[in-house]
Amino acid sequence: MRDAFIRSIYNVTRQNNNVLCLVGDIGAFLLQRYVKDFPSHYYNLGAAEANMIGVAAGLAMSGKIPFVYTITPFVTSRCYEQIKDDVCYNNANVKLVGIGSGVSYGTMGSTHHSLEDIAIMRVLPNVLILSPSDPKEVEESVFAAMKYIGPTYIRLTLQSKSLDYNRGKFILGKARVVKKGVDAAIIATGDTVAVAVAAAEILEKDNVRTSVVNMHTIKPIDEALIKKLSRECKAIISLEEHSVIGGLGSAVAEVLSQYPKNGARFRIMGFDDVFCKEYSNDKQVIFKKYGLSAAHVARAMRSLYL
Repeated sequence: MRDAFIRSIYNVTRQNNNVLCLVGDIGAFLLQRYVKDFPSHYYNLGAAEANMIGVAAGLAMSGKIPFVYTITPFVTSRCYEQIKDDVCYNNANVKLVGIGSGVSYGTMGSTHHSLEDIAIMRVLPNVLILSPSDPKEVEESVFAAMKYIGPTYIRLTLQSKSLDYNRGKFILGKARVVKKGVDAAIIATGDTVAVAVAAAEILEKDNVRTSVVNMHTIKPIDEALIKKLSRECKAIISLEEHSVIGGLGSAVAEVLSQYPKNGARFRIMGFDDVFCKEYSNDKQVIFKKYGLSAAHVARAMRSLYL
């Protein structure tokens, strides 16, 4: 995803002269081509993230489209007050891009994890939240963010494999159905979409035909699809590389709670209310430790569905 963003910010800058790239002292090597070809569009504001958000808000209110790029906890929680007051309060056209979301920096510990970013960003008025699932969707998200007028948060992990499915058009606020089923559904986002696909394949052996939904837009969420799944499916699981509090699962639950008569059983799967203390450069090791592997998801669906 990191490489996909670097390619995408280059291409959107080439397309729109108002696009700028602000970084918090990261990505110097990967952004070499960008700096060479667009030197007046690149600003390295150092490890001073709160100031970087203020600068971005000022640039946005001057007609520019700043993409602010750094490690996820440093572009969200570290400068939350500035995002709230400078960006969202003013409805400034700033694009926040967090790299290494969830537990992508699995060898660097909790300081570099972001298991709360969706929760804290989702509560802010005016903000659009995108969580792409693979490199192609990163590109689509960056171009959509460039065209969208208003605060935007793009949540990226580090490395993801491309998903093979009929994508259709990328539409803000409209989820994509990766796999169709009629019995149950897994609503996932980011890297957990691939986990959901693997879980659905396991469930097929038990004759549980499971839809997999790629919820690439967390806010505004696709309420219509969630309501449809609740009417048609017996069980729904939400799956995310985030705390079970305040993230995708909470957003889905908020929709389902308004339509209790639809009747689908529902479970939120993510990181429980704990700090992740497992260290690994293989995310799947961490997922297995915290009950988020495909086998864990399939087991949870069986208990919910059967």
